Amino acid sequence: MAKRDESLQPEVARYLCRVRTEGGNYRGYKKDILTENLSERDNTVFVCPRCKGILRELCISTDGEQFCSCCKKEREQTHPNIHVNNMILCFKCYCPLISRGCDWLGTLGDCENHLDTCGYVQEMCKLKCGVVLQRNDHVTHEKENCVQRIVKCEHCKKNFKFCELTEHLDVCPKMKVSCKLKCGVVMCRDKVAQHLGKECGQVEELCKLRCGMKLTRDELRIHVTDNCVQRVVTCEHCDKNFKFCELTEHLDVCPKVEVSCELKCGLVMCRDKVIEHIDRDCKEKEIECPFAKYKCVKLIKRQYLDTHLEEKETEHLKLKLDAIEDIVVKQSELIEKQNKTIADQGLMITKQNETITGQGDMVTKQNETITGQGRMIRKQNETIASQGDMIIKQNRKIETMSQEIGSLNKNAK
Repeated sequence: MAKRDESLQPEVARYLCRVRTEGGNYRGYKKDILTENLSERDNTVFVCPRCKGILRELCISTDGEQFCSCCKKEREQTHPNIHVNNMILCFKCYCPLISRGCDWLGTLGDCENHLDTCGYVQEMCKLKCGVVLQRNDHVTHEKENCVQRIVKCEHCKKNFKFCELTEHLDVCPKMKVSCKLKCGVVMCRDKVAQHLGKECGQVEELCKLRCGMKLTRDELRIHVTDNCVQRVVTCEHCDKNFKFCELTEHLDVCPKVEVSCELKCGLVMCRDKVIEHIDRDCKEKEIECPFAKYKCVKLIKRQYLDTHLEEKETEHLKLKLDAIEDIVVKQSELIEKQNKTIADQGLMITKQNETITGQGDMVTKQNETITGQGRMIRKQNETIASQGDMIIKQNRKIETMSQEIGSLNKNAK
């Protein structure tokens, strides 16, 4: 019998069954692998109405519908039909890969086992080179063509993957190479470093100060002290040490270099005094009028500030008075709004008190009504009790009369 869907190998299920469902399971068997076409009656009996494939692991629902187990809906109640399942597994079929040349012929029940070993099934190379090919071709591929096959380096005799061999030959320590400086010596690659470090007279080296220049050892001695842009020099203004390549940039910001005021007031000073000079003393610095908070928006150079204050004294006083008047008006409006809010809240409190008083009266009336209803209920209970006593007395009379009638009937006989 066929295994359950979760045991099917993906490659096998792809050939044997119809397309996957949304949940990832394969559906019923394909029809086109059968040796004979199904009749109309067989189509009704052996074909799943949901996936249109031949029933696989037949299930029957409570209302009599039959379908593949993988076509079963969630929480749907079913039971298997082993007899029909066995009939389906006996159907004659070709190998699904007959188009590739496989001539296998058997039953649906054996087809899955056949596909596990069928040489025409395509699989990924076991050496994981990414090539997909038929099982029949795997041995030749893995021995002769696969880029992941193992080969031996003829120089160091170590094993490598074929795809890594070319890269290895570029660094193989036992491969013979010539000196790259063309001194004529041939040696193993692992001896090159020693040769260049101690023996080769044509060696060029990078400057030890890392300026990027590559020179012979003799040229480097003069270069380091006189020409290298990475050599250390002293600033003549602040007496600090810098790399030669950084000196020009440093001079642009050196705090001890003398510079002119950037506002062109005519004074010369050390760079580290410029900001203090502009903020406190520079006559060309534009500053706000002291009355800016009263809406005097004019910016004026420091040297003209006194003149401005004298010329605009009356205007400044008017601006200050206007500002005070605005404050008074705004405070008056705020007080008026607060008084209105207080009055509105007083009215709301009065209405709430009236509502509470009315509700108290309603509660009193309801209590009086409840008291009256209680009296009526007590009277009704008393009436019911008296009626119960009367019923008991009548029942006793009926029993007495029944006994008397029984006695008269006996005497009459």
